Amino acid sequence: MADLALLLISTLVIGQAPGPQDAPSPDGEPAVLDDVVVQGRRGVALVEPEVELDGFEIDALGADDIGQVIRRLSEDFGLGDGPLIIVNGRPMADPGVFSGFPPDALIRAEVLPPQAGALYGETDPSRRVVNIVLQRRFHSRDARASLRLPTAGGRSETSLDLRQSSIIDTRTRQLGLKLDLDTALRAGERDQTRADGSAAETVTLRPASKSLSANWAQTASLRDWALSLRADGRIQERRSTALREDEPTGSRQTSRSLNMVGGLNGKLAGWSVQGALNGAVSQNERSGLSPSDSRTRIVSANLSLSRPLFDIPAGPAAVSLAGRASRSRSETEGAAFRTTHSGRAEGFSGSLSVLLLRRPIGEDAPAFHPGDLSVTVGANVSKTDSGRGEGTNLGFAWNPRPSLRISGNWSTSAQSLDDAQRFEPEYYGDPVVVFDFLTGEAVEVLPILGGNPDLRAPSTDQLSLSLAAGPFSGFPLQGGISYNRSDAVDGVGGLPALTLQVEAAFPERFHRGSDGRLDSIDQRPINYASALAETLNTSFGVSASLGQGGRRRDATLRLRLNHTWNLSNATTIHDGLPSMDRLAGDGGGVSRHRLGLAVDVSRGAWGLNAVANWREGYRTRRMIGQDGPDDLRVDAFSTVDLKFSYQFAGPPPEDGGRPRRGTGLQVQLDISNLLDARPSARLGDDRSAPGYGRDDQDPMGRTILISLKRRF
Repeated sequence: MADLALLLISTLVIGQAPGPQDAPSPDGEPAVLDDVVVQGRRGVALVEPEVELDGFEIDALGADDIGQVIRRLSEDFGLGDGPLIIVNGRPMADPGVFSGFPPDALIRAEVLPPQAGALYGETDPSRRVVNIVLQRRFHSRDARASLRLPTAGGRSETSLDLRQSSIIDTRTRQLGLKLDLDTALRAGERDQTRADGSAAETVTLRPASKSLSANWAQTASLRDWALSLRADGRIQERRSTALREDEPTGSRQTSRSLNMVGGLNGKLAGWSVQGALNGAVSQNERSGLSPSDSRTRIVSANLSLSRPLFDIPAGPAAVSLAGRASRSRSETEGAAFRTTHSGRAEGFSGSLSVLLLRRPIGEDAPAFHPGDLSVTVGANVSKTDSGRGEGTNLGFAWNPRPSLRISGNWSTSAQSLDDAQRFEPEYYGDPVVVFDFLTGEAVEVLPILGGNPDLRAPSTDQLSLSLAAGPFSGFPLQGGISYNRSDAVDGVGGLPALTLQVEAAFPERFHRGSDGRLDSIDQRPINYASALAETLNTSFGVSASLGQGGRRRDATLRLRLNHTWNLSNATTIHDGLPSMDRLAGDGGGVSRHRLGLAVDVSRGAWGLNAVANWREGYRTRRMIGQDGPDDLRVDAFSTVDLKFSYQFAGPPPEDGGRPRRGTGLQVQLDISNLLDARPSARLGDDRSAPGYGRDDQDPMGRTILISLKRRF
């Protein structure tokens, strides 16, 4: 009975049994102890998920690996670029060890509500949490070959990807090798005015590149501790040719990198502990326009601690602490210079999360209750060679009803600059086409990139409020709306669009030839005196499954609609320039409205993924504060991407239901930019705008990818 009680408690509290020998199998499979059947659910999180995708819904996404599954969730549900990833309901020091696993290694994926971050030791209350639950037993050897071609011809992109993955309880391993070969797209293969005659046969619109990458990842358990080790290596070469003073000039860039991460997480004296040690080395060689040879070495360490601190009637108050430190050294040698930079950075953050209200459960629960309410307060400090930063934040999450969630976050921070923003060596980037308001023509220029040693540290105030509803009983409908405001002083960004007043304010940033023709723009970062942006995001989603009862499922449908409304976007660079209303067209226009629609359908062996995006047109003014006949009016633009896949029959599952994708040969047809749409524009008086011909902004257009994937 003691063993049975331990198993039941472990299953209810953390979703897993205390040891591999007692752990319940994936969703719904029973574990048997002394003639007692215990039904457990693997990987249960500490809170109910806001969104849950089961294995078939994950397969319907058409993703190539778990990393792509997480990216789709981030895009569909507005989670930002870096959600906190937990594995099987538990935090992990380096969840990146699983990003290369096939999607069918997942039982399910969950987006947790906003208050989950504090429960898992996250000190930033605005950061969302995604729980990925892995199969208990999984083995695969996968090979994928693909070829992408633009329908207009002139370029090919070939890829070969080999992977071996295995999961046995807490022991996992993944090996991967990928080769990419891309040929160049040349100006003579498109309707271009950038180069004439023989130059058109050498100038590249897209560079030729080849790369070889390899990765290895492994996890294991040592009593109550989980260990992970990951290594990623990459070799890449890019070749391009651009016009420099009307002469074709070739450039070559070769990069080599190796990154290793070791992670450790477990329990120590009542604390939940996660620690990671990261080492990275890289070498980058450039020849041609900006020849240089640079080498960088970075060592960093991260440690986070969390635990319940004290109890109040609604529940425990939890404290989270996190520290990080890094050391780096870079050496760069050019034709006439040599620089060496050693940098260091340290940071510390902490938060306290308190559950103020908790909805009672049971027959004695009152008919009305305000619901669950939690509050998180936090602070952080950081220090680099570029200065000191500090900040505070406050967040709340309120669930007045199980299907209704309201949350908000506020933060103020004075950030320390990244060393690369100040000390990265100067170099030429790939050519870009810009509209020159001074001459009224479109020209191809070489952007100057790198760091700016004169940058000042920015200060930012941010506010976000969101409301989410669903799913509702018997109807899997979900929706949400969020308001976001960012107000920055000394914000860091690139130079605004090339207008007469911007060039007059930064004459040293624009380089023209003796004939007045623009040939390069210095796009190294600058400080904005102030920048204010407000957005309103809304989303709507529905999913449906069709089957014949039990665990059988014949079809899966997911639909997601997102809308972004830019309410305001104003920037002041310095006192010499008036405030720029980006929505009106000052300093480079911004679309006021954007729409995105994603549809994922899986029926039997067939799969369809469709993504449509639309943005409203916008204006870029020649003169700040007034419309004119020489303004640039960019038209509304939309794209449609389609992906078709067919899964040949693999081994049937033991329950006789529908097999997961990835078990047999899969054929995939991917059509990007189905309608071959290209950006277009007119001038303020409705004349044709230079630089917006069919191939000027997007020489690739519609592309078709054919891939074959086989599990051995």
